[in-house]
Amino acid sequence: MVRRRTGAVVLLVVFLIVATVAYGVLTVGRPQVESVDNDWGTVTADRTEVETQLTVDNTLLLRVGGPAADISYTVSMNDIEVATGEKNRINLGGDEKTVAVSTWLDNDEIPEWWASHVNRNETTTVRVEPDVVVNYAGIRLPATEWARTQTVHTNLLEPLETNESQQLQVAGQTLLVVDETNAQWGTATATRTPIDASATVTNPTPVPVPITELRYTVRLNGIVVGQGIAGQQTVLRPNNTRTLEASAAINNSKLDEWWVTHLRNDERSTLTVDFTATLSYGGVQRTVPLEFLSYEQPFETDLLGQKNESESTNGSVSDEPGQEQGQQSSQRQLQRTRDAIAARSSDESRL
Repeated sequence: MVRRRTGAVVLLVVFLIVATVAYGVLTVGRPQVESVDNDWGTVTADRTEVETQLTVDNTLLLRVGGPAADISYTVSMNDIEVATGEKNRINLGGDEKTVAVSTWLDNDEIPEWWASHVNRNETTTVRVEPDVVVNYAGIRLPATEWARTQTVHTNLLEPLETNESQQLQVAGQTLLVVDETNAQWGTATATRTPIDASATVTNPTPVPVPITELRYTVRLNGIVVGQGIAGQQTVLRPNNTRTLEASAAINNSKLDEWWVTHLRNDERSTLTVDFTATLSYGGVQRTVPLEFLSYEQPFETDLLGQKNESESTNGSVSDEPGQEQGQQSSQRQLQRTRDAIAARSSDESRL
């Protein structure tokens, strides 16, 4: 009987200790993720390093006893997970700790991301989500949730969306008058990004102008990422107006090579699209540039949010810390903490 009472007293003491620690943790609060800063590290032909610095603020109770933390995080672009990283058993002594972690993005992920960027109206949302769990007194305490979100927009086809009047001259004679040009993206896939361009053209001459071939070349930072035939043979009748259609496509398998130049150039690139036409006129075939469909468009991104927003060119950036999820996240994390404490208490009770 005495042994039973002694055992019960021991269990009661253990339970009270655990309950006291649990009460202190829940009362004083959990560790807080104060900030998440990201930057590009080493960039090679095959992969890209993502460097992250997380600042974790310890509550008063957790500043003693040598708490350790396990940190993991994911980087996603338009909900495509492109990188993950982790660092375990990090000493969090003191009131604040900045932890540096890094991971690698496989450049083979870039074509899929590019397709999502185009298909979402040239919009990319980059999300970095750290997950910090502190081990304290045998209890795993998840830190408050925190995420960094960047949204980047581009407008790469803008130069072709115009109703400016233009002329195509060959050997000093006007062969075409262009009243309007348009362009839009087709549905992009991981392998191909179509560009559908068109122009409203008039043949002001008294003779037909046969176009025997239309060709295109697409470059990003000087790297050829697409080339080929842009349209079928056609004849522009005299004094007649019609729509001339020209199709191009980016070979997405070339985009990982472009990606390296983009990052090394401080996330700046130039898209160059060139169309040419082979015309039969006056008994002579000539290949001439279609300047009304050809253009250069510089653009800049800030995918990790390192730059000053006011410096962005042809792109807009918004920084949205994940703390706007605060109330819902805190409720979920509080429940996880309570579950962890309850499990710990149950284990102690069975001893």
